[in-house]
Amino acid sequence: MTEQKHWSQQQETTSTLGIRVLLGIFRLGGRALFHLTLWPVVVFFWLTVARSRNASSAYLRQMARFTGTTVPFLGSLRHLMRFSDTILDKILAVSGSFGAQDLNVVNAEDILDDPRGGVIITAHTGCIELCQVISEGQRTGRTLHVLVHTVHAVRFNKLVRKINPQFAVNHIEVTSIGPQTAMELSDFIDRGDWIVIVADRTPIGSSSTIDISFLGRKAPFAAGPFILAHVLGCPAWSMICTRETSPLSKARYRVEFAKIAEPRPVNRRERNAAIAEMAELWVKTLEKALMDSPLDWFNFFDFWRPASIKDAPENRLKQ
Repeated sequence: MTEQKHWSQQQETTSTLGIRVLLGIFRLGGRALFHLTLWPVVVFFWLTVARSRNASSAYLRQMARFTGTTVPFLGSLRHLMRFSDTILDKILAVSGSFGAQDLNVVNAEDILDDPRGGVIITAHTGCIELCQVISEGQRTGRTLHVLVHTVHAVRFNKLVRKINPQFAVNHIEVTSIGPQTAMELSDFIDRGDWIVIVADRTPIGSSSTIDISFLGRKAPFAAGPFILAHVLGCPAWSMICTRETSPLSKARYRVEFAKIAEPRPVNRRERNAAIAEMAELWVKTLEKALMDSPLDWFNFFDFWRPASIKDAPENRLKQ
């Protein structure tokens, strides 16, 4: 049996040329032509890439067990199609094609009214590039600094800059957080900026994880984002973006903020418990959003039993 690769080692299948072609198709004939063109590509990918198909099916089965529902017909195919459609929305978002009317933003006033900088913890859901629309709409003058840690993200960010050089989100590639990076991040917080980081993949600089019940089954989440908020001594916020499911809303996406931690001094003995509590609160916000829109989670690998670069017991955060 072929050994499963860690997610960051998997081959990137999205090319810059491919994204430009898809954007051109959209501009030529809108979303209808885009879907008509994309369906054969997605079906071919679904038929030939068993790893992604099986991972999607496993996630949808776990969701069905957790909610007491059934797996949607051709669920994994629909899941991949949703992902492809969201890629288009990411490009449209950075090109300025989305406005405030396309978003149903929940609890944004809580984070915008707080003058302090903070860590925003998010996941691979929906179109998080839309967070710029929120910041621009309020004219806050505060910058979003998104931490990324793969070459795939760097390629995508270069494409973003070509499409819209004015895109206000600052992407920072980091493979580890050393003293210099920590000082830079601390400066961002001091001036009221936000640091955005995902918690549903391997943490930056290590394979440190924390096991938390997710959809009724223990899963390893990145401990790094929660440790970062603790070390920087700033508020920690959850931000989850999914498709809008309310029939009363005309928005395409729903973005919900929730505060999951205030900075507070804890002694060394209490540190792990405080970080675990923060992580558990965040996972609950992710669960709640995905129960309403299950096709919006884009981790196409075995999340509950991921391959690891360093799978040593000491890399797990003990609760």
